[in-house]
Amino acid sequence: EQIINDSCGNKEIGVDKGFTEVFVDSEGEHYGENLGKIISEESDYLKTKYQKRNKIFQIAKKSKKNKHDRIFKNNLKNKKVIQHKRKTQGRIRTLIFSTTHKLVDKAKIIIAEDLTMPMSGRKFGKNINRKLSAWTKGVIAESLQSISQRRSSSLHLVNPAYTSQIDHLTGCFTGKRKGDHFYCENGVVYQADENAAINVKARLHDPEIGLWTNYKKVKSILLERTNSYRLGLLNLDSSCTV
Repeated sequence: EQIINDSCGNKEIGVDKGFTEVFVDSEGEHYGENLGKIISEESDYLKTKYQKRNKIFQIAKKSKKNKHDRIFKNNLKNKKVIQHKRKTQGRIRTLIFSTTHKLVDKAKIIIAEDLTMPMSGRKFGKNINRKLSAWTKGVIAESLQSISQRRSSSLHLVNPAYTSQIDHLTGCFTGKRKGDHFYCENGVVYQADENAAINVKARLHDPEIGLWTNYKKVKSILLERTNSYRLGLLNLDSSCTV
């Protein structure tokens, strides 16, 4: 790994970890957009590989001892699978660390979701390998921690609960996410991960929602804010009609 610039930027940036890319930041910039492709290709490879291995294994089970032993010796070893896995993990690590350096190039303060917590409201695609995705999350967490420390930027982890489901313009459950788009209360449409990244950034300065606040408590706080927001709009409409 080569560090081109050992200093950091001067901005406060929130980031959302995606599945198709490494990050989307609160300014709308996307980082490492090839990540999803690499993970999908590896997941497809493993799925096909183990389907074929299972068929061979079933044949071996029904075979006589000599043929059974030959099949296990020549067809069911893990050497190629392990080599392929290491190669893919190397590609992912290189991509993640290089894009994290790009993030730190402009960020003095980085606000990120705590990647050790479950990501609420997120679903894995049917062809996405969960173990590989979990390993990738760990590498992202490692890269943020090590690179920010080495380049003198400040990393702040925040509670990720519902950051992908609230409208950043109101801070409430007033919009709706549909696929890669988030439809805000006022009709403006944002890229969904950008909306989440702005919410992650705002979460650092939220006095009621700390890193370890239980997700049920977070939902209760956000519902209360949403109700207050709706009530405020009703009161405003009433005053305008008088």
